[in-house]
Amino acid sequence: MKDYFSYQASEDYDKEHRHEVYRKQVFTHFAALEGMTLEYFGADDATHEFKVDGIVFKVLEDPNDGYRSCLGVIEYGEQSDSIFFRRSLARVRIETYEDRTPEGSWSRSDQGYQLVDVQDGHVWLEFGTDNTDDYYPYFVFRHTPKEPTIEV
Repeated sequence: MKDYFSYQASEDYDKEHRHEVYRKQVFTHFAALEGMTLEYFGADDATHEFKVDGIVFKVLEDPNDGYRSCLGVIEYGEQSDSIFFRRSLARVRIETYEDRTPEGSWSRSDQGYQLVDVQDGHVWLEFGTDNTDDYYPYFVFRHTPKEPTIEV
């Protein structure tokens, strides 16, 4: 799995690199999930957290230069103040993505990770760094729930 993290975060900028080994280890654990089928319990856009297989992952933003931002670090644990579903919403795979330009939009590229529904290909969550015209990088964390199905 490609590593798109900068390993810096706005919540605790680590000038002495005390957390570098820990954060690289967390990425190694996260990368090991690539391609596996995982139970997805939802995401919290406000805290940038998501839950798969009973583990809560927190994605932190790197402030870059104070004006621009990008994907910083990822941490995980079992405890969180976020509220997730009790039952799994879907079975997902973690995949990487990069260099997509939506049709009819500004010149743009992006890179990061997405949680893809193994049943129908729906992208439940994507997080990473978008970049407009190679000038303005910005952090993204997009949770996209499915439309509810109405049973008749």
